[in-house]
Amino acid sequence: MDRSDSKTAAVEPMAFGGRRAGNRDMSAPAGTSVPPATSPVSGGRSRWTINGDFVSLQPTGVPRYAREVTLALDALVTARHPLAKHLEIDLVAPRHPSESLQLKSIPVRVVPEFSRPRLPQFWVQAQLPWHVPGGLLSFCNLAPVAVKRQVVCIHDMHTRLMPESYGRGFRWAHRLILPLLGRRAAHITTVSRLSRSHLVEFGIAPEEKITVTYNGSDHALRWDAARSAMAVKPERPYVLCIGRRNQKYKNVDLLLRLAPLLDAMGLELWMAGDADSALIEGYPARNIRLLGRISDDDLKKALSGALCFLFPSRIEGFGLPAIEAMASGCPVVASTSPCLPEVCGDAALYADPDDSYAWAEAVRSLMGRPKLRRQLAAAGRERARIYTWRGIAEIYLELMSQVDAELR
Repeated sequence: MDRSDSKTAAVEPMAFGGRRAGNRDMSAPAGTSVPPATSPVSGGRSRWTINGDFVSLQPTGVPRYAREVTLALDALVTARHPLAKHLEIDLVAPRHPSESLQLKSIPVRVVPEFSRPRLPQFWVQAQLPWHVPGGLLSFCNLAPVAVKRQVVCIHDMHTRLMPESYGRGFRWAHRLILPLLGRRAAHITTVSRLSRSHLVEFGIAPEEKITVTYNGSDHALRWDAARSAMAVKPERPYVLCIGRRNQKYKNVDLLLRLAPLLDAMGLELWMAGDADSALIEGYPARNIRLLGRISDDDLKKALSGALCFLFPSRIEGFGLPAIEAMASGCPVVASTSPCLPEVCGDAALYADPDDSYAWAEAVRSLMGRPKLRRQLAAAGRERARIYTWRGIAEIYLELMSQVDAELR
């Protein structure tokens, strides 16, 4: 199997355009208390707030990004990073964070979500803005349209590119809110050059207003297989993948077609995620082991024993599971679809997302060539090292400084 000749892509430097940003301009909803007017930059110190709408979500994908960037910012503030010395950062959330989000220097303010009306985005759009005395960092796509002094991370345009993977209300919320954010927010970030091109293509924001941060990988180094409570034991060698029930772009169909080919090779297919027995009905494979939703430590244990990790998505904004596997020392076979070659570079094997036989040949090459498998595992670890949450947090410090300078 040919390996990609993509060159290792260093995290891009920021590209700032000549922009103006302003303060929020919204009338308080009835029954809300508005904090006293406060200058976002006063006494030489700058005030910024983190949108904590992610604190109760499972730490995968977009919420993982928000959680890890917040932890990295907290570490930089604690270490008195030069760009953080004059910053006051807090986090405002609708409920208390879980114990896993322990912050040393960033205080948390809880603004309880109104019990009525319980509408999607009500807390973000109608409550949060009145508790942002300065700038706002929003990491999870949808953010308050009313706040102009804001840096927003829009991870991808999947709701437009793969609409069948999302419910109607979810699609329309993104379709209505994202263009408004692109026009009003001071700056936009995203997680790959591919996602940036899509944001430009769909008219969300001009290229010069968008910074590519990528994701980090170092959180996977904290996972510990020794803490795993997973009782599943392999009867034969296995490959690992993630199955999503309702997201067609994750391409579970390819994995189900591949399973009989793996069975003939003497391999099991272990599938983590929300895939269930109903998903595999009608497929003849007997070698599929459904793990269900598993913890990070369980995933580390599964990765440590796998021949390789399979990631056949038809599109990704970044493709965090592939980099998590690399950081864990598990060789990766990834789809040729965007943006996986951009992110994985030459540290993965690639196969067409529609060609199950090409995937079987890639797995066979790793099975029959232990030296190739060791080389790919080493290349994956090296590739994963270029993606750090600290580096991303430093980009956000630069962006906050830039926005503050533009408003003076």
